[in-house]
Amino acid sequence: MDIVVIGGGIVGSAVAYFLARTGRAGSIAVIEPDPSYEFSATPAANGGIRQLFSLPENIRMAQYGLDFFADFHETMGLDIGFRRRGYLFISDDGDHKQMETNHRLQASLGARVDLLDGAGLADRFPSVNGADVALATHSPDDAWINPHAALMGFRGKARTLGVEYIEDRVVDWRAISGVARNVVLGSGATLAADSFVLAAGAWSAEIGAMIGLPLPVEPMCRESHYFVTSNEIEELPFIKTETHIAFGPEGAGYAGGLPDWNQPAGFHLDPQPTRFEDDVWPMIAHRVPPLETLKLRRTWVGHYARNALDLNAIVGRWKGGAENVYMACGYSGHGIMHAPASALALTELMLEGAYSTLDIAAFGYDRIAAGEPYREQGII
Repeated sequence: MDIVVIGGGIVGSAVAYFLARTGRAGSIAVIEPDPSYEFSATPAANGGIRQLFSLPENIRMAQYGLDFFADFHETMGLDIGFRRRGYLFISDDGDHKQMETNHRLQASLGARVDLLDGAGLADRFPSVNGADVALATHSPDDAWINPHAALMGFRGKARTLGVEYIEDRVVDWRAISGVARNVVLGSGATLAADSFVLAAGAWSAEIGAMIGLPLPVEPMCRESHYFVTSNEIEELPFIKTETHIAFGPEGAGYAGGLPDWNQPAGFHLDPQPTRFEDDVWPMIAHRVPPLETLKLRRTWVGHYARNALDLNAIVGRWKGGAENVYMACGYSGHGIMHAPASALALTELMLEGAYSTLDIAAFGYDRIAAGEPYREQGII
């Protein structure tokens, strides 16, 4: 095998597709233990793609993702429910200077983003409470998709291009003389390759440790909720605030939640029984008063692959280690929107030896090895 991709979620499948579509990558296999993706982060996600970041790499990657997903139906022949209904970031925690700084950068990179004070916010979205809002940022061109459909699109197209999907689990990873040689699978089979891509989401650190690759990636539980209301509300964008509540339209209702930063890292498969009623509902009702009478329909749990160093992706070659090992992990909730750009960048790096379309060297492994974070500022 020429290339083995460890992990067949949306990032791993996008990498396999981008490599295969060049016709120059040779034979490619993707190892994925659960083709139903029951525990994968992708199907549990909201599927947003937004340009509201403070780092230029994240903005450019999201812009590439927006363009790619907008054309997904034509490229892949699959409808992923792409909707440009925008994002709304709200400064409600006292300090809006960072939002102004971020806005200047976003605008300089071509993003259509509007700054709104509390009155402007209430005028544009009458159902949103702007009384305690210092500043808000609205990006009307941002979008969201059906993430599971996008995953299936990447996976299906990769397979038509000759990528082999192997239903198995990596239980060991071996290197000889500083070069990764093969992985051992749960079935007992051994799979050798010239190059490897680690894209195993929340399991990336566990698998990386098998070959001596230290990664600060850990599973972060994220509860999401689907709720409805009979009240009339104008079409809303996806809303995120400095106090961490995040929700937006989904089907006939709304979906979102509130990260619990106090919950220890790990796989927590059961929702907290009173979390929605005690914490999430009051914050949603405060921000959008017509949702005070909402009815909760469903709660589910997913897991971010959280990069504990700086909450940003780790993409690139394992410099200083087995340099035929590449990684695309640690996205901390941004994997769906950044999957196309990451896949394009890795394809260029692996086949050409350097980035050309998007320079994302700042997200490389160097900073992980040095313990030097490269952080987003403001709402993450």
